[in-house]
Amino acid sequence: MNINPKFESDNNLDAESVMETCMDGLAVTLIEPAIEKGQLSEEDKTLLGIIATTLKIVAQKAKAYEELCNQSDKKNHFRN
Repeated sequence: MNINPKFESDNNLDAESVMETCMDGLAVTLIEPAIEKGQLSEEDKTLLGIIATTLKIVAQKAKAYEELCNQSDKKNHFRN
C-alpha cells in the first residue's frame, strides 16, 4: 500500500542498491541514535561493522547473480 500519491516505484533496483538503502535506514533510525546516546560498546560497533561488511558482500554476489541471469535471459548461454 502506497500512501504517497507522488511515489514512483523503481523496478530496476539491483541487490546492491536495495541493501544500501536498507543499511542507510537502519543506520539513521537505530544505529546512529544509539551511538549518540552511548548505548553501544566498542564490541557492539565492531560487530555491526562486520555485519555491514558481510551484507555488502552478499549484495555484491546477489548483483553478480542478477547480471548472470539477465545475460542468460538474452539467450547468451555461454558463461566462459
